[in-house]
Amino acid sequence: MNINYMRTFLVALETGSFSATARHLGLTQPAVSMQIQALEDYFGAKLIERQGRKLELTRAGVLALQNIKASLDLVDLTRRNIDELATEVVGPVLVGASTVPGEHLCPHLMGIFIKRYPMVKPRLIIENTSLVLARLHRHELDVAIVGAPPKELELHAEPIFHDELILLIHPAHRLATKAQVSLDDVHGEPFIGRTAGSGSRLVLERELARHGLSAGRLTVVLEVSTSLAAVNAVEAGVGLAFVSSLAAGASIRAGRGVARRLEGLTFSRALHLVTAPRLYNGRAVAEMAKFLRSTEARAVVEGRQREWQKLS
Repeated sequence: MNINYMRTFLVALETGSFSATARHLGLTQPAVSMQIQALEDYFGAKLIERQGRKLELTRAGVLALQNIKASLDLVDLTRRNIDELATEVVGPVLVGASTVPGEHLCPHLMGIFIKRYPMVKPRLIIENTSLVLARLHRHELDVAIVGAPPKELELHAEPIFHDELILLIHPAHRLATKAQVSLDDVHGEPFIGRTAGSGSRLVLERELARHGLSAGRLTVVLEVSTSLAAVNAVEAGVGLAFVSSLAAGASIRAGRGVARRLEGLTFSRALHLVTAPRLYNGRAVAEMAKFLRSTEARAVVEGRQREWQKLS
């Protein structure tokens, strides 16, 4: 039995369709169907039935789901037990990150970590917050760093870093010379927004709502999926954008963007270390989590944040 077929089965139930499963796993839809069929042939029973456009478990499928999850947990436990046989901290660590920490913090933090543990091979996967948490929930990741805490009770989140969204303005824009920028000043101005599922977007909407305001008050002319794309759009003169101070540093330093806080509003947030309960986590994963919680890692983040504060 191919273990990957079991993982495909779980993803199919998570996504609700073979086409979405194929997109998620980078497979063709016929390949997904073949893997599910192979599982059903192996167990000698129909596991999934189509009910309209949705997938529903049969009675056999419900039983299979419980045992497949348990089997994959045991495979994971075995792999990590074998890792522990080594005298050094070794093995892979799958790190998921939303776009801000993934693009602007993790490369620096991973660089420090692998110098300390050269036998550990981290793999960094960057997606928006909701997708990263979904992967972690399915045990496709070992740890995650995201900009919004998870809603799933099965995931454990702890704040480890601080971040702030600032208003990034093109240097030639009329607001670039203003020391104080208010919400009235930006009313009607074109904005670059983040796509649904972004932690930055959730923070923006939450703070506006706290003041009785709606994000719909902003005139969004373009939505982008990453903070870097938002910064580049500001530099191209598309409009204004609320972006992480961590993402805006290079633009401000090069004189391609101007940072301002919006008067009376504070778009601050915690970046969270998120883990999922497992039967066992190997030393490599434990050391990664320990490092991300450390004062050394926090000092790296705070140092990068001070860069934009000096320039703004």
